[in-house]
Amino acid sequence: MAHILPAGANAPTRQESTKPAAVPGIGLTLYTLAALTVLASAVVVLTVIAAIVVLGSVAQLTVNLQRRSYALWQLIGITGKRVTWIVRAQLMIVALIGAAAGTAIAAPFIPAFLTFGLSASMGLRDIDIDFNLISGLIVIAVVTVVVSFGGFPATRRVGSVRPIEVLRESTQSRGTMTLVRWLVAAATLSIAAAMTWSLVSGDSVSGGNQILVIRPLFTASMAAAGPAVFPAILRMWTTLVPARLSASWFLARNAAQFQATRSTATINALLVTIALPGSLYAGFATLGNATAAATGNTAGYLAPANFLLLVGGSLLVSLSGAAATVLMATRTREQEAALVQAAGGTRTVVLLRAVWEALILVVTAILASAIVLALTAGAVALSLSRVAATAPDFGLGQAGFASAACAIVLVAASAIPVLLALRQPIRAVLVASE
Repeated sequence: MAHILPAGANAPTRQESTKPAAVPGIGLTLYTLAALTVLASAVVVLTVIAAIVVLGSVAQLTVNLQRRSYALWQLIGITGKRVTWIVRAQLMIVALIGAAAGTAIAAPFIPAFLTFGLSASMGLRDIDIDFNLISGLIVIAVVTVVVSFGGFPATRRVGSVRPIEVLRESTQSRGTMTLVRWLVAAATLSIAAAMTWSLVSGDSVSGGNQILVIRPLFTASMAAAGPAVFPAILRMWTTLVPARLSASWFLARNAAQFQATRSTATINALLVTIALPGSLYAGFATLGNATAAATGNTAGYLAPANFLLLVGGSLLVSLSGAAATVLMATRTREQEAALVQAAGGTRTVVLLRAVWEALILVVTAILASAIVLALTAGAVALSLSRVAATAPDFGLGQAGFASAACAIVLVAASAIPVLLALRQPIRAVLVASE
């Protein structure tokens, strides 16, 4: 969060008297203030939605990976309710430390980034950015609250872990669709559809700004339905590739299918990374096509600088979350790699298996994102066609770039820990799992 001041505010001139009056105590015109409010609100909403979707998946994965530990806590006399509050306190502490560290690292770059992001916005190019201590404290507080809120649904289930879970494998839980997830998926999809249809009022486009909200709603709907949709997509396309292709492919495919919770958490984060920028550009580009067809101008298109400003925060959150879900399961993957080697598998097979599993998750996320892109562009084009014949734009270029970034990050996060684990004796890795 930054204080934004008009350039040259300390040196007023006679010409300034012809400009719109500034808001007292702020120094910005009503037009500029309104534009900044809309832009800032859009950035915050998009980033918060991405954070809640990703953090919910990460927190759920954490709970599943630590079920045996929570069961042991109860065996030594800690009640389930107390376990829940301990985990929530841990989450809040981690959120506070992470928010403070992130703010300190990002603070020097914020003015330059915002200046670049606003450079393509008419009337916002000449403002000065001031990020101070108060702004930083507000950011830390907001991030801590959002992270804690996003992880609470998963931490609520910590207290219900039974002591008998200590005898079971933590990572064998499968993703399930709860009633709340079905309701969220249906509600967000319905709201997105209603807002898309209301883009047109009479013979003109009346809700262009709704594009900013429509695409995250479609993405959120897909993310909420993830435990039901992602495994089905994964099984559907991986069965098209013969299992006899290679031993590493066979192992990777079965691991991705079996560890449904782990896979769903990663795919959820990848979905946000790919679908949000792709669907945002698709929505605005389709709106631009409609504007061009109706009036001949291209005012509806989104400038690259504005695009980066809108989605930069959400992309960092989601891509980091995807890498985190992979790294969180590093110990489990090391044990699986040691078992493959103990059964006679070569190091090449173990490494390729890690690479294949990462690519399986990325391709599954791409296919799920394609559904979101098709819904966004198709629905917006259908609605705008009531004003003028509109060709849908699916944002394939932006989604493709995001997909490539996801593939690079996920392969690295999956393969590097396996490479390090291959340097350890097999017996030492297997004994550590006991």
